Amino acid sequence: MKKILIFLILLSFVSCASDPEKARSNKYLNEKNNESIETILEKEIDNVVDLYPIPKTKIQSPGQAYDLPLPNQFFSAENKNEIRLHSLGEIRWIYVGLEPSKVWPIIKEFVENDDSLIIGTIDPNRGIIETQSFDYLGAPSKFQYKLERGLQRESSELFISQLIKEKDSWVKIKLDTELIENNSKLLLDYFSNSGPVSGTSLVALNLNNEDKAFMYEDEKDGETKIKVMIGFPRAWAAVERSIKIAGLNLVDKNRDEGKFYLSWTANSSFFNRNENDRVIQVIIKKIEENISIISVFMENKDSEISKEIISQINQALT
Repeated sequence: MKKILIFLILLSFVSCASDPEKARSNKYLNEKNNESIETILEKEIDNVVDLYPIPKTKIQSPGQAYDLPLPNQFFSAENKNEIRLHSLGEIRWIYVGLEPSKVWPIIKEFVENDDSLIIGTIDPNRGIIETQSFDYLGAPSKFQYKLERGLQRESSELFISQLIKEKDSWVKIKLDTELIENNSKLLLDYFSNSGPVSGTSLVALNLNNEDKAFMYEDEKDGETKIKVMIGFPRAWAAVERSIKIAGLNLVDKNRDEGKFYLSWTANSSFFNRNENDRVIQVIIKKIEENISIISVFMENKDSEISKEIISQINQALT
């Protein structure tokens, strides 16, 4: 009896599956005469009851819990592969619109291809290549190529020096000689003829990370300032250029005191404040031989304005 009952049940399932009329009435198998499977599922999902709802709470997180500091300002060099020769007093350097890790192999290749020069020491961590000694005007001499990251992001600065041997030590000649000038011109031509640069030196990658200028907040007074890894003479020239690029109104300057005086009015200023004309000082202070600090001073302290001025200078500077 039980076997007969099972047989009849199986027979009924087979007949339903084989009957096209019954198959047509199945809403999951027919999308032409009935609703589509997607529509049916959407309706069923809408009717689902959330058995584990998220409970509401009256506890509020502190307002500063999720406050994040503003990201550092980064600006890239505008012209890639640009090459320029800069000079400021006794300082001369070559600007290249490439990262140091891309410039490093070009310098190394330049020395290797120069028949009159032989590579002596190489220090990619410090960015220094020195040649072996050669005779110049009866005295032992050699070249030193010092590669640094530029003020602008994705740029490099190359300093060429002539060293002469005095007793048992090598001394750097402060003033540029005809030898350095000629070597600089040869290197400039070599860069120009190198064409587009795609390769990079893995051993010199660390030179890309050494920031030469960055904004920071001084813990002593809470003011936002710029630290530049260059000497005062160059910092002075760079800030003056940045003030002009930023469109700030320069009314006076005192190099001996390291101060630029800016003036602005509410109507013409990007600060958009209803106040009388004000004079703001941009101050450059020498910290070490190759370290300077750029800050802003106002008689009536206004942190928002100070930060905006520093930001504008930093953007033009870097």
